[in-house]
Amino acid sequence: MTMTHRSSIPAFLLATVAAGTSAQAAQTMELSLKGEGPYYSVTIPLSLRTRSSSPELRDLQVLNGRSEPIPFAWVEALPGTVQESEQVVPVFKLPGPASGAKATAPRSWMLDTRAVKGGMLSLSLGLPETVRGVYSLRVEVSDDMQQWRQVQDSAQVVSLEHQGQQLVSMSIDMAGSRGKYVRLTALNHSLLPDLKEAKVTSVVEQSELRPVQWSDAIAPTACAADHCDYAIPKNVPLEQVRWQLAEPNTLARVTVLGQVDAAIAPEVHERYHQRHLHLLHHHPLRKLREKSAPQPQTPPSPQWAELQSATVYWLRPSEGEVRSGPMWLSSGFYSGLRIQTQGPITQLGSTPPMLRVGARTPMLVMLARGPGPYRLQMTDDPKAASAAMSLADMMPSRKPSDPLPADTASVIESAPPVMTPSPAKAASAAPAAAPAKDESKTIWLWAALLAGLAAMGGMAWTLLKKPVAP
Repeated sequence: MTMTHRSSIPAFLLATVAAGTSAQAAQTMELSLKGEGPYYSVTIPLSLRTRSSSPELRDLQVLNGRSEPIPFAWVEALPGTVQESEQVVPVFKLPGPASGAKATAPRSWMLDTRAVKGGMLSLSLGLPETVRGVYSLRVEVSDDMQQWRQVQDSAQVVSLEHQGQQLVSMSIDMAGSRGKYVRLTALNHSLLPDLKEAKVTSVVEQSELRPVQWSDAIAPTACAADHCDYAIPKNVPLEQVRWQLAEPNTLARVTVLGQVDAAIAPEVHERYHQRHLHLLHHHPLRKLREKSAPQPQTPPSPQWAELQSATVYWLRPSEGEVRSGPMWLSSGFYSGLRIQTQGPITQLGSTPPMLRVGARTPMLVMLARGPGPYRLQMTDDPKAASAAMSLADMMPSRKPSDPLPADTASVIESAPPVMTPSPAKAASAAPAAAPAKDESKTIWLWAALLAGLAAMGGMAWTLLKKPVAP
């Protein structure tokens, strides 16, 4: 009985080691480097933000192959000067391609944007008041009318009316593109709309545009007669919401309410909201300012607070399919969202809609010191919060207007570790554990294992030396 009990000690120690390394692997992501360095730009994935214990990722550190912290700096990308303007641009209808001796109907509009300064944020089209329809356009820009760069492959322009109700969407997102000319071409299944005018909203600024990361589709956790509630991923500042309606020909007016995450300090909530107002470069920011978007409460209240209202839809008229675009919000930290309708929630279909939330991509620049592989890791060490430097200190020769390093380090996403059902199975799987472990975190576990094995060897030797009873 005694020997059986003692023989379980090595298995227990091996299970402890495996459990510790598995938990550590869940907080570690390796980096794949591209370029000669030594500076690399790193985009932080949404999944890493949800693993952090800090909404501002203060527990993140960058390690080299020797498990040594290496220098890194967060990219704030706060613009020095931002000048936004709107102007009317000349429009010209291009003749259709020739078919034999006869010219076909026009399929494109050409816009002269040579007078536009900076990057184009949006293009607003003016249609005659009597024009109704859904139009799908390919949007391209060019500097010489020979080489064209595509901005959108299928932008939708909508002007519908039914029983006195109107649905109008005339704005096209230009995503900061630049060019002397813009070409709008009707897709094969669409007609070319008549245009009265075109306005371009542009911005002159020095910071770089950051892409938006989107979560997976989120199903509601509960629904009542007039609303549905959704749980939001941890530590994701809510900047946009995208709708996934279950049924076509669905249209309803909705109000979005948010429940401020009580686990996040009010000053962090407010600081990130103010930073968000600086980082947004697209036209919806101007819309939010003009509409006086709701501001976060300080201190935040646990009650539901109204964030935004809009009409959401998925329509299939004869002119072509059209869906509502993303809704821009005020970028607070919320633990839940509530979608409320004016009337029964079934206005959104018999099956509640799915949501995807979007947030601007955080970025950092790291200095690759020492051997690889390099990795990102969450740490419980409070001193790691001071590891981040300012970009000016880490790159002394860089000017504020200089671009970020072109060399990149991509985060290698890994599946979450599988929990083993018993210590015996954990022990058998331990020799096949993944590489790239943090020796500073696991060396004591191996020391405990070796000490246990030495104790077992000593006990076995003592038993062998005892004389055998007759």
